[in-house]
Amino acid sequence: MNPVQKREDGVKMIKNHILNLILRINGKNFEKEYFEIKSINSKEALLEFHQKHLKKLLLHAYNNVPYYHYVFKEIGLINNNNVDLSKFNKIPILTKEIIRKHYHELISKDYTKRNWYYNSSGGSTGEPLRFIQDNFYLRWDSAVKYYYNEDILGIDEVRGKKIFLWGSERDIFRGSMGLKSKIDRWLRNTVFLNSFRMTEDDMKKYIKIINSYKPEFIEGYAGSLYELCRYAERGKLKIYTPRVVVSTAETLSNEMREKIEDVFRTKVYDLYGSREVVNLAGECKEGLMHIFLFGNCVEILNTDNKAVKEGEEGKVIVTDLHNYSMPFIRYEIGDMAVFGTEKCKCGNILPTLKNITGRITDHFVKEDGAIISGSALTITFNLKDWVKKFQIIQKDYKKVEILIVRKGKVNEFEKREIEDKIKFLLGQDCEVIWSFVDIIPKTPQGKYLYIKSLLWR
Repeated sequence: MNPVQKREDGVKMIKNHILNLILRINGKNFEKEYFEIKSINSKEALLEFHQKHLKKLLLHAYNNVPYYHYVFKEIGLINNNNVDLSKFNKIPILTKEIIRKHYHELISKDYTKRNWYYNSSGGSTGEPLRFIQDNFYLRWDSAVKYYYNEDILGIDEVRGKKIFLWGSERDIFRGSMGLKSKIDRWLRNTVFLNSFRMTEDDMKKYIKIINSYKPEFIEGYAGSLYELCRYAERGKLKIYTPRVVVSTAETLSNEMREKIEDVFRTKVYDLYGSREVVNLAGECKEGLMHIFLFGNCVEILNTDNKAVKEGEEGKVIVTDLHNYSMPFIRYEIGDMAVFGTEKCKCGNILPTLKNITGRITDHFVKEDGAIISGSALTITFNLKDWVKKFQIIQKDYKKVEILIVRKGKVNEFEKREIEDKIKFLLGQDCEVIWSFVDIIPKTPQGKYLYIKSLLWR
């Protein structure tokens, strides 16, 4: 080992010790939770762990959360402090509307005894959803993410050099102003690049930072990574190749994956999660997404709320096992996914999803209830030289607006062709409105939506 490398490794080790000390003081150290996860080495042990934590959560919710006490009593889930898991699927699906209506009844009576904090979802399709989480939840979430990076991707979670191309107001604006945040990022060897700002000048600067910092690991919104790679390709700019690129927070289409992998010259891994229930599943080298049963119970249900079979698409229903301050039990998170195999070739014991097909609002819905995948619509814009950016908005069953940031003259033949395909999918009487704009706004979280249906509200 050369002297420079030896010195860098020594600095990383010192940073790691300081960070662990700070986490212990703040009650955020997750070593205990991680080692509990690591001790699970069989399907039987995984099932035992999962059922133990699920029963513990349900019993807590019955005794401390007014909404669940009433619901569980109605279905007979709890008897003499014993949990009947055979009745778990009788628990009504929890929706955003129910959370808003019964907000205070969903908060645990003992939440003030915990180190709790507020969090909120993006609200990209309506009013943001506010909820409560706590340090116990945070430790388990951190342990699950650490497990994914270390044990599935083979990345040094703490000491490895990392760059995040991120767009959350909470993470970027509020977190970047104080000395405390700067020290935390230095200790974690982390650089944040703001995907709220993605002008050509910004992207040129970001590429220089990536090339100079030489990160082992890059994580970012799918759309932001894709736009950065498109810019690099147009300008014939080379980007440093990290060991791993992780796409998260948005649906990663095949087109996006191919472009990101081509420009970075490395594999892209898809990480699935949300603000409400972070880190739900992560992609392995075989291309399947392993469901993190250490932290969550994940169901994939059809429109009749019945479990789908392998290879079938359904809505994602999640129960977080470790948020005791405001439990989300059988929560409809708003995503669609395809259920995968129970056994993956990579050897990991966690069950899988084949892929995340998008937000429910990434799907258009017809009057008869039929669902049209957003990818069937976005693909019509592939290789259109006159389209710089686009967004397709379903305003009604028979009305679609297309926002276009154009570059050059519009190809009228291709425009009619796109209209014909949309009408083929949604009906010949569907009205297609074209709006040529200078900019298509991102969501408050910095995400760029290609598809948006207003009918899912």
